[in-house]
Amino acid sequence: MLENEPSESPVPLRYLIHDSNLQAEDIARLSALGSITAVGWAQREAAPQGARVLLCLGDEMIRDLAPHALEQQWEVGVLPHAQASQAMAALGVKGDLDQVFTHYLNAPVISADALTCNDELVFSSVVIGRVLALRPYDINRAQTSWSLFLGALKGLGKLQLLPYKLITGKDREINLAALGMVVLGQTQSALMGHVFTRDFGAADSRLSLLALAPRSITSYLWFLLRLLWPGKINLSQLPNSLSLIQTDRLQIAAPQGVEYLLDGKPVHTTEIEFKILPGRLRLLPGPAMDSVSEESKTIEKETVRLNHIPQEAGAGPLLEGYLPLFSHATEEEYRELFISLRDNAKASTSYRTLMALSVLLALVGLYANSSPVVIGAMLLAPLMAPIASLAMGLARSDSGLLATASYTLLVGVGWGLVCGIIMSWVIPLDIPTAEMKMRMSPTLLDLLVAVISGIACAYVNAKEEIAKGLVGVAIAVALVPPLGVVGIGLGWADWSMAAGAALLLVTNLVGIALAASATFLVLGFSPFKRARAGLGVTLLLLLVISVPLSLSFSHLVSRERLLEHLPIGDISLTSGQVHVDSADVTLQDPPLVKLVLSSAQRLEGDDVDELKALISRKMSEPFELEVQSNILR
Repeated sequence: MLENEPSESPVPLRYLIHDSNLQAEDIARLSALGSITAVGWAQREAAPQGARVLLCLGDEMIRDLAPHALEQQWEVGVLPHAQASQAMAALGVKGDLDQVFTHYLNAPVISADALTCNDELVFSSVVIGRVLALRPYDINRAQTSWSLFLGALKGLGKLQLLPYKLITGKDREINLAALGMVVLGQTQSALMGHVFTRDFGAADSRLSLLALAPRSITSYLWFLLRLLWPGKINLSQLPNSLSLIQTDRLQIAAPQGVEYLLDGKPVHTTEIEFKILPGRLRLLPGPAMDSVSEESKTIEKETVRLNHIPQEAGAGPLLEGYLPLFSHATEEEYRELFISLRDNAKASTSYRTLMALSVLLALVGLYANSSPVVIGAMLLAPLMAPIASLAMGLARSDSGLLATASYTLLVGVGWGLVCGIIMSWVIPLDIPTAEMKMRMSPTLLDLLVAVISGIACAYVNAKEEIAKGLVGVAIAVALVPPLGVVGIGLGWADWSMAAGAALLLVTNLVGIALAASATFLVLGFSPFKRARAGLGVTLLLLLVISVPLSLSFSHLVSRERLLEHLPIGDISLTSGQVHVDSADVTLQDPPLVKLVLSSAQRLEGDDVDELKALISRKMSEPFELEVQSNILR
């Protein structure tokens, strides 16, 4: 806690306590800048009570002298010293010896809380365990966010939470697991000032503890990225991996033992006690020290924000080894989701009815070439439940859930094929519409649709606060329309049509199942070792069907590249003006270019040759030209 004091009283006697590193010429030069009495380390207790004492000492000497300084109520300032990096960072000491000395001659004295760790004075902070991303901020050797981020990545695969027992000043007992903790004093922002808000500097007679407890390597990386994100972290809205405790006294017990850094000095112990001594330090702020509040306000209320860090029994599984790649869902979260998926995976009467109705509606939309009707069928489709259950079965290698979900999916696909075949026999139309053709030539883009749909399926099922109907939309987009086209192709005996739509159906089904399984894995509903078998088989199937999809996508790219060179609109030929109404390309060897033209007179062979020559100037490969000429008068 810091507060400005009135400066109406005369400046007290000035003393300089130094070690052997300060040379005689330096002392003479400083004495010329201002009246001061210089004494060596052996006479360190010579300064009277209430004197203004400047210390040109290393960190350990300053810490040894601290109890006497507190007792004598010295006004203490720290001068630049090669071994005083921690004290300099805590008090904002920046500049050369003469500049800082001149600053201290008339600097106002401030009262500050003294933070002790096992009865040793803390300059800025105590680091417990591994919290590289929250290491103290040194104003004289400022680190960038990137350097802190890269340093925190070291040993990423061997991160392990340790158990701690905390007892606050209000005798509240907290048992948690953490990667590490940082305890901060209140003299200077010991944490990165460009990342966290200045709430640490409040004059409230409390110490602050930050505990870093990610549940997985992924959440740890997200926290590191948050440190790089523009804008400071507000202590009232901490990331999930971080907790905050503010109190006047704190006891920490580590049953397995722990090493902590007291202002950079390593100490190994099993118990640590922190205390705040309100207003005991009388300090001279350095030139770079943050501004200090003029009013002191002691806050007796404790602040405890534990967020989602592991506590009590919930911390047990995380203490058994290194952090997993992804967070594990709690037993309660898994139980509720698994029961729901198991019940919804059954091929009930309502499922069969909705499946038939949704496919019939999709078929009507395909025949009528109506996108709104097809979308209506998507909204009605009940395929979300078996798809989600199948994905969970793959993720957990659950043979019972896999069998139930697979049977339900086969029932739905069977109903869809029967409805499609019967509809193709009843409706006297045998020309594919644009809506049908869209499902006959799948590419890698359709696989991307399936992957996104699968992610949506798993995520929405895992989050109760999101409406379940959203998943039905995502799944229906990928499955119902191609299922209807397969049925139509079988009914027409158009095997090419049925095969193309069937490839799209299988592609989307496998892509959705794989993406949903991987999403359940990321959300922590299955360990990777258990999901390895199911995901491996699905991935193998995906690689197999990716071959024709890649070829189809390559043909699509080639076709679009050729279409870019074809003229559309008015063209001037020797015989007169013609208008190109439409252009198309059929990929063969060589490609076939089809143009539909309209003109005032019939086109002759010379006109077609001239038109082909015009196109050849833009296309870099040979082609055949087919022209349909319409006379417009």
